[in-house]
Amino acid sequence: MKNLSLILLLTAVTVFTANAQYDDLYTFEKGKSLIGVNVGVKLGNDGKTAVSAFYEYGLTHLFVDECTLGGGFFGGYYSNKIKNEMEKIYIAGLRINVHYQFVDRLDTYAGFDPNFNIKTYRLQKDEAKFACYFHIGGRYYLTNWLAAFAEISTGYNNFSGGLSIKF
Repeated sequence: MKNLSLILLLTAVTVFTANAQYDDLYTFEKGKSLIGVNVGVKLGNDGKTAVSAFYEYGLTHLFVDECTLGGGFFGGYYSNKIKNEMEKIYIAGLRINVHYQFVDRLDTYAGFDPNFNIKTYRLQKDEAKFACYFHIGGRYYLTNWLAAFAEISTGYNNFSGGLSIKF
């Protein structure tokens, strides 16, 4: 019970401290950059995790200041054991998002990721292919520069979460 009380107290202090430190007008805007990492789970028989990182830059405002087009790059890694075979997938591509701020400190976005996948195997022939994934997500800013986010995607991270830094 003491541990639970301590965790709740630390969480409350962190939230109030983060709330006091946020003073940006918009969560993501033209000229700003984001870097982030996320860990996700692929649905299906394996339930394995995938790890990825991204960089995104605010290209221009769309329609209103709260709506921004962002573009950048991402890369990821996914491994899976299928019976006696080990499959490793390396992913690199572009990341295009439309961001819209419905409420303060919450950056909601949707986009797509045209990318190139390289699959390597221990026993089979390696393969490479072009793919395009779609995603939607939300990023909540704890401070002006640090945010936690969650995302749903059609790629190797069906459900993912992570941290991003805005500069």
